[in-house]
Amino acid sequence: MKKLFLVLFVLCLTGCGDKDFTKTCEIKTTSKDLVDVETMDVNFNNKDEVTNVVVTRNYKSDDDTTTIDDIKESASIYNNALLKKDGIKISISKDKENEYEVKYYLDVQNMDDDSLELFGLQKNSVKFFNKMREKNIECK
Repeated sequence: MKKLFLVLFVLCLTGCGDKDFTKTCEIKTTSKDLVDVETMDVNFNNKDEVTNVVVTRNYKSDDDTTTIDDIKESASIYNNALLKKDGIKISISKDKENEYEVKYYLDVQNMDDDSLELFGLQKNSVKFFNKMREKNIECK
């Protein structure tokens, strides 16, 4: 009988805690002058809550640096507005002549609905991943 309680106790300790999971969703758009890749690293727990997301937006052009310059200017304005919102941190990880990459670190549970909508996020992981499937976006 003591062994049974010990086994149940050990199972509860290993299976009853909060666990975090991560899935990565990627959206790639290619045009004549630009390759635009958005990657979302989505962390969620066993309570179906999206906790944190890192959105990486990478823009790369082989020929047209004017397009990258325009993206940088537009991103600067966009990012300055986002910095005033709760739950959002921003870093520029690449700033080259033909490539620009920005990362958004999102604390999803502390973001307002407008900010969530800007990034296409939801606080519930099941609803979020269903939405991605509806858009034919694969998350692994």
